[in-house]
Amino acid sequence: MRTLSKSRFQKGLQCEKALWLLLHRPELAASTSESQQWIFDQGSETGRLAQRLFPGGVEVAEDHTQGDQALETTARLLAEGARVLYEPAFSFGGVFARVDILVAADDGRWDLYEVKSSTRTKDVHVTDAAVQAYAVEGSGLAVRSINIVHLDTTYVYTGGDYDVSALFAIDDITEAARAFMPEVPTAVARLQAMLEGPEPQVKIGERCSSPYGCDFTGYCHAFLPGEHPVTALPRIKDPLLHALLDLGVLSINDVPDDFARLNAVQREAIAVVKAGEPHVDRPGLARSLGGLEWPVYHLDFETINPGLPIWPGTRPYEVIAFQYSVHIQHEDGRVEHREYLHRGSDDPRPALARQLVADLDTAGSVTHYTPYERTQLRALARAVPECAAEIEAIIDRLFDLEPVIRQNMRHPRAAGRSSIKAVLPAWCPDCSYADLAINEGQLASVRYLRIVKGLADADEAEATYRDLLEYCGLDTYAMVRLLNEMLRLSRE
Repeated sequence: MRTLSKSRFQKGLQCEKALWLLLHRPELAASTSESQQWIFDQGSETGRLAQRLFPGGVEVAEDHTQGDQALETTARLLAEGARVLYEPAFSFGGVFARVDILVAADDGRWDLYEVKSSTRTKDVHVTDAAVQAYAVEGSGLAVRSINIVHLDTTYVYTGGDYDVSALFAIDDITEAARAFMPEVPTAVARLQAMLEGPEPQVKIGERCSSPYGCDFTGYCHAFLPGEHPVTALPRIKDPLLHALLDLGVLSINDVPDDFARLNAVQREAIAVVKAGEPHVDRPGLARSLGGLEWPVYHLDFETINPGLPIWPGTRPYEVIAFQYSVHIQHEDGRVEHREYLHRGSDDPRPALARQLVADLDTAGSVTHYTPYERTQLRALARAVPECAAEIEAIIDRLFDLEPVIRQNMRHPRAAGRSSIKAVLPAWCPDCSYADLAINEGQLASVRYLRIVKGLADADEAEATYRDLLEYCGLDTYAMVRLLNEMLRLSRE
């Protein structure tokens, strides 16, 4: 029978098929994206920092390909009397686990610490730590406490070295983890037996993305049509999805008209897809757009939210704007473009806020798409108090285009979704992000963070700046195009 690492055990708990594919058909997995790799790397950096909570430890340095050697090193260090170990290895009952931090207690037992780069303890962390404790105790060590170490968002960075005692919070999950531990051997045996058999048949659904995104989603969803798959229904949950799949319904076009378990939003999405034609409430659209004041300033921010704060006065995962784009649309059709991208190594918000106040002038609607920009403006007002009054005046001018589209416009290509990535290609098919070097917000954040953290050379930095300007500029140009289409439709 196969020995399961703690990560493979967790994958099997989420989806047995994903674990089977990982072991038998790994070539079917999607490649790790640049954004996902960045998350992994930041998790590793957080883990190294957490070791400072328990100084004087010895690291078991063997990597994931050297499991047997790691077990030997761990056994040797324990025999030599090590009191604090980083990344020790244990194997028992079909489980192989590397513990982030193991600390000897005064009573001869041990305290186990699992480090997470999240801001709170989650249910999935309990099972993760429990399977580690199972392996440690099965190897002959008594565990006194089981703990999750995570980032504390109340910590305010003051510059220089991190104060790790304030940066991290420690949650004692001993009771919850021990409640799960008796289930570990049964779960291990079940997963081991599953791995010896054929590919398991598992329905797609919420498990494909929760608690973690799955590398095999493309393979498992390949049976769905490329256009209007039933999974594209807005707000679809497993009970509805599985009921439709059990009926053989793969496309939104094939959902029965008399299917009783649909909500109103889903019924509207199905109706417009089946009709094959856009639906516009022209009077409603005209009323909604009647509140616009010209000229219209289309605003979009790009932000970062590093888990480990970069600038004094910031907190873990605080969202920080570093760039914006503004397209100014006049009632006579003229369009201007203004933008700002912070290129210094200092906190971008003071300079950005001052320039933003100047670029948005003092009159005219400021359009945005979803409440995100409103949230960022409020954050800017708190971070740059000298600009707070002007920013509050900008907030009073905000006009959200998303609910106007959601309430008044339906397009079969969008299938009931109202995100700009769904709406833009539906109503303005020639306007696309597909060919951009940066084409989504998470990648924009990662590329900018590479510069800020000194990981990009001068050529890479300049290329990234150009790509960021192009991407953010398209976000607000998209709103120009959408507003023009909305105005046209409201007047027909």
